[in-house]
Amino acid sequence: MAEQPELRSLKEGDVFTGFLLAQEVAFKTSAKGSEYLELKLADASGDLKAFLWDLRAIEGDMDQVAPDAFLRVKGQVSVYNGRTQLRLDKVRFAQDQEIGDFSRFFPTSKRPAEAMLQELDALVAGVGDPWIRRLLELLFQEDPALRAAFAQAPAAKSLHHTFLGGLLEHTLSVAGMADRACAHYRELNRDLVLAGVLLHDLGKTAELTYQRSFGYSDAGNLIGHISMESEWINRAVAEIPDFPEALRLLILHIVLSHHGKLEYGSPVVPKTPEALLVHYLDDLDGKLEAMFRAIREDAGVGNWTPFSRNLERMFYKPRWPAVPGENNQ
Repeated sequence: MAEQPELRSLKEGDVFTGFLLAQEVAFKTSAKGSEYLELKLADASGDLKAFLWDLRAIEGDMDQVAPDAFLRVKGQVSVYNGRTQLRLDKVRFAQDQEIGDFSRFFPTSKRPAEAMLQELDALVAGVGDPWIRRLLELLFQEDPALRAAFAQAPAAKSLHHTFLGGLLEHTLSVAGMADRACAHYRELNRDLVLAGVLLHDLGKTAELTYQRSFGYSDAGNLIGHISMESEWINRAVAEIPDFPEALRLLILHIVLSHHGKLEYGSPVVPKTPEALLVHYLDDLDGKLEAMFRAIREDAGVGNWTPFSRNLERMFYKPRWPAVPGENNQ
């Protein structure tokens, strides 16, 4: 596939011709009764809203213009209500063989996967409790498929760390905060906290799909990551002779309670200091990443980002003191 400009680099008036991934596709009717096409198109640098006002400009089968399809488009960048968008002149479905490397269309962690895996291994090696260390070795080092998936998966479909490698990056970030918290609150069991941090989202490797687009697998929709990882932990524990039952319960409790509330998907609420800590650090890291990303990527004018449905608020963009590379007004 020939080189094409990244979406994030486009400015008002630029003409774009190239391949993009359709994340959202909707055929709509205008107030005047004419049909048009509204899309969210993406590459690894980000996404843009796009509009095709004349459906006759769709080349080939219109039904193939659907979510998760690669499209070849031509259009011009415009700004409407302070938001950059793409006004399309041509759209056609693109075969997979035209695309080549799919990773060019998915955002990826800025941290190299191998470096993050090395940090993960160092955390596991630093666990003092032999039972916990052996459990972590089985899951993160002796299962090549699970290790590879843990390094590739996003942390969520849309909430936070929504990029390849996001799950591992999020986990290491929470682990870093947990280490500092354990140094401050000396009554915490650091090894137990670390086990909870590393295991709390492990099931997202199977809950989410991330080979072509970010979504949920059938098992993810039917069972969810908490149930999956609880089963995997129990299976691994069964391979370790004489694993203490009390320790198994404490680890499972952190995993089962890490969403914090029953209405958020946890079957129990945190009832140990270690579980409470993992819940709040997990929640904090996810929300901060989502807020930083919204501020960093918003190209609109003014001091405020659009309203975030996930966090139920707008975000104030100016930083004090100013942070290089951010959208300071």
